[in-house]
Amino acid sequence: MSTYQRERSTYADTHVSPSRVSPAPARSRLLQCRALLLGIDGLVTDTARLHAGAWKRTLDAFLRDNGHVHRLSVRPFDPETDFRRFFQGRARLDGLQAFLTSRGIYDPGHPDSPGVLRALVADEDRYFDEQVRRHGVPVWPDSLDLVAAMHARALPVAAVSASRHGRRLLEGAGLTSRFDAIVDGRDRAALQVPAAPDPALLIEAARQLRTAPEHSAVVVAAPAWITAARSGGFTLTLGVDREGHTNNAVELYRHGAAHVTRSLAELVPRA
Repeated sequence: MSTYQRERSTYADTHVSPSRVSPAPARSRLLQCRALLLGIDGLVTDTARLHAGAWKRTLDAFLRDNGHVHRLSVRPFDPETDFRRFFQGRARLDGLQAFLTSRGIYDPGHPDSPGVLRALVADEDRYFDEQVRRHGVPVWPDSLDLVAAMHARALPVAAVSASRHGRRLLEGAGLTSRFDAIVDGRDRAALQVPAAPDPALLIEAARQLRTAPEHSAVVVAAPAWITAARSGGFTLTLGVDREGHTNNAVELYRHGAAHVTRSLAELVPRA
């Protein structure tokens, strides 16, 4: 049985915490790769909660305003489960469309639909920027430790995000020099490629690192990115569940993660 099959089977069958599954095989396989692709949102920058809060503020107002038409759809946006299910790791328009469809209030054929989506995205953008200005760009220290460990072994690292904020957030945190390549939503727009679960952005990041997917590892927090990495042929796909919720970890495994950990510190190679 492969490492991937053994670790996924252990967790799925016994429901133990992912932190109780030894990260040693994942660390060992990571060092066998020639490059690392690391998700920005929720792994390098702690901005997922800011985005979730911005979407809650945006969508709760929208659902209230439209409640007289769709009374069954006015349940408030859940910044944990709804954000993780529909938005994390996905382009904002894709996530928004999926969320509204799940509530039965999105009609792609209606002439007003594109305008509604653009207005909601603009609101979320404004609220998110407000939070960043107020609180700054929070950074996870364990991500910097992992990047430093990779560089100490002459392994290049790319930072990847579906959000057009990705590069700007790294700039705001003074982290752009830590990465050998940065690929975000602006690159996606320029290349005119889909976001995750399509592997196009990950493949572009590997190209910029001058490595092939079959020689590269991907560490991400969203199931959509796990799917993208697996379909893109990346040799090692690792998931991170910082909150430690069983359902989160199970979902990451089901999408194809070889290992799920709560902290990137567990992936830092031992001296």
